Amino acid sequence: MDNRKFSVSSEELKMECLRRKYLELLSQPEVFPSEENWDFIISNNMRGLGKRLYRKYLVSYMLDEDKRCDYHNLAIKRFPMYLKAVPRDEAIEVVYADTDSAPDGFLKLVYDCQLFDCERIGHLVDNGHPDLAADLLDAYQPEYDGDTIDAMQFLLSKFDHLPSLGSIEMHKGIFKTERRYICPDGHSNPHDVMFCEDEDCGKDIYGLTEDQRQAVEQFAERIDVLREMLD
Repeated sequence: MDNRKFSVSSEELKMECLRRKYLELLSQPEVFPSEENWDFIISNNMRGLGKRLYRKYLVSYMLDEDKRCDYHNLAIKRFPMYLKAVPRDEAIEVVYADTDSAPDGFLKLVYDCQLFDCERIGHLVDNGHPDLAADLLDAYQPEYDGDTIDAMQFLLSKFDHLPSLGSIEMHKGIFKTERRYICPDGHSNPHDVMFCEDEDCGKDIYGLTEDQRQAVEQFAERIDVLREMLD
């Protein structure tokens, strides 16, 4: 490629040098952007910083509130603004790359920034996290079209064909042998119980709680509504 055919302005060169400096600084665990840094990064839609800024957000989110300093609070407040400033595809790639470190923080970003994405949520189902995927079903994306309906319908079909994560087993007691429902987290229940009776669990044999099952049903209804609107 002949680079003489292209040109770069002085402002573009300055911005790229600064972006690389930010990348270098953000790689250091103890370094967090100041309020002025956040203002500059967001107002200039500075791309390519998302992965490292997301780490600052996650670290801050996982801290107890009384242990957060101003920089941590800034990261929690301003990172969603950054996600809204960069292209949606880039924001989705950044956020869905780490769904495990702080699931509640991840969910909040998807809801607040309208980062619902059928393909990425489908991957969560395929990778054995149907519960987290179900928690995302009430999130939205900015726009919908006919292709979106097909993607949503395909995602819904994944919930209709979830593998069993729990089991029905025969347990021997002193006087009798009985069937028991063993939930995905290993809790033992009467065989005719649909949702685990453990107060901290409540999962069915596929790993979903009653609320998450309702979310799947509501998602199916949303598809029907969207189809009618587009037709």
